[in-house]
Amino acid sequence: IYGYMTLGFDASTTTVGYSFFDNNTVHDCGFIDISKQITNKEKAFFVINSLKDHPLITKVDKINLEAALSGFAGGFTSQQVIIKLARFNALFEYIISEHWKISVNLLSVNTMRKKIFGKCRIKGVKAKDFVRDELKKLMVLSKWDKFKKSGKWDDRNFDMYDAIVCSMC
Repeated sequence: IYGYMTLGFDASTTTVGYSFFDNNTVHDCGFIDISKQITNKEKAFFVINSLKDHPLITKVDKINLEAALSGFAGGFTSQQVIIKLARFNALFEYIISEHWKISVNLLSVNTMRKKIFGKCRIKGVKAKDFVRDELKKLMVLSKWDKFKKSGKWDDRNFDMYDAIVCSMC
């Protein structure tokens, strides 16, 4: 493609966070709800179709994708969930790399956090809270935050935050 922009993804089977980043700036970010798509292939193409008309997509020359978990997240994640995520992640990587003709960098969550924040976690702090708090030290996140119809903060913003970290690497 034409560019200079990094597109970062944090992909799960229900929500895909994305972020466009260059020159130490997040230009746009958000999340895409893929929970209504049935197959992994449909989910991947739904993301592509959601971003195809984005004004920054033609500037992307690098895609970073958070690698699927390879172990248990502190006992909170079942083996079946990890396998499901790994299968989707692999298919998502293949489809987006073929569609956009850009190789996809699979990045470890811990490696990314160490690179951006100097550490990957703080004992006793949940991973999502850690990422939010560390990103707030680097930028104003509130301008990107989405809210539900009820006015409550949308938890899917956490997926967007992970995508921001991914795009910064």
